[in-house]
Amino acid sequence: MKWITNLLGYLFIVLIAVVMTGSTAQPQSKSHIVPLLKSAYPHWNFNKKDTYAKLLKINAFIEKNKNKNNIAIFDWDGTLYNENIPVKELNNIKYAGQPAWYMWMALNKDKFNFAVFPMFITEDGDFLKNVINFNKYLENETNIPSHGFSKFIATPLFTAGMTPQSVTDGVMSFLKVYKPEKYAFLPMLDIMQKMVDSGYNVWIITGSNQYFVASQIQYIEKNINYTKNKKYNFKISTAPYNPETGHIAGNGLKLMKNGNISVVYDNRYVKNPYGKLYIVDEQGKAVVARNLEKKNNSKVVFAAGNSGGDYNGIKYVLQKPDTLVIAVEPRGDLPKLIEEYPGKIVQFNSDEI
Repeated sequence: MKWITNLLGYLFIVLIAVVMTGSTAQPQSKSHIVPLLKSAYPHWNFNKKDTYAKLLKINAFIEKNKNKNNIAIFDWDGTLYNENIPVKELNNIKYAGQPAWYMWMALNKDKFNFAVFPMFITEDGDFLKNVINFNKYLENETNIPSHGFSKFIATPLFTAGMTPQSVTDGVMSFLKVYKPEKYAFLPMLDIMQKMVDSGYNVWIITGSNQYFVASQIQYIEKNINYTKNKKYNFKISTAPYNPETGHIAGNGLKLMKNGNISVVYDNRYVKNPYGKLYIVDEQGKAVVARNLEKKNNSKVVFAAGNSGGDYNGIKYVLQKPDTLVIAVEPRGDLPKLIEEYPGKIVQFNSDEI
């Protein structure tokens, strides 16, 4: 019996040693991980415990799944970029980035050496009114509700007749006034950059025009520092956007043979074997995700979004095992998914991003 007593005593000493070692190792481990996190996510506030805990969860997921040819998809407006931009020339009415650009371009068209929105230059000379009114139709600001009318297939018509280069030049001029330094969600861009650096196949799936978003990305990469000595480099696109090589699935138009933008919707991202027509929004975002998986022989393991337009794409990702989602100020039907998949969705409010 004595040997049992000795054994129990020995095991007790070992247990105490393990507990003590663990308690001393934890702070040391944290002292190592915080600088590493700050170098990867320099625009995050590490003083907020709840935010820090969320970032730890996201980073652990990124590290676990890095360099596996996995796909990560991000929405743009409201997820990576502010969609409440006050247009000074219109009494500070707030628009999302793309309609804000439309308004600004129409107000400043005489400053450019190319035709701005040539399809809106009509015989009556009401160019500005045409642009503003069409934008109202798109935003459902009419006396009679436009049932079933989707702005996402019509909004690219602003750029019809222009060239990808003229669109890029116009966006760059706009961004000099309405700077991404103020309107881009830099903490979320840190996460996207971390995924790019960790070997993820990163895509943006957006209701905006891919030519417009590509120009915004180029501005950010050229003008905003990721870290003190390094600028962002997402490796997603060029500007003008090249749909053959770029990683932006948006609502844009096909090019004509002469290089100008047509009035024909570019459905390359939402083609499906059933012959049904989709746009890059709602159900269409799930179609894009499936097409990306098939094309890349991989799977989408991560998604980030903010609105009901992201619902179907995000649900498609959540239904897969070992996936993660970020919801930024979620609205529309998106909060329903938070209730259904609470452990797989990290939610951020505007104060955090």
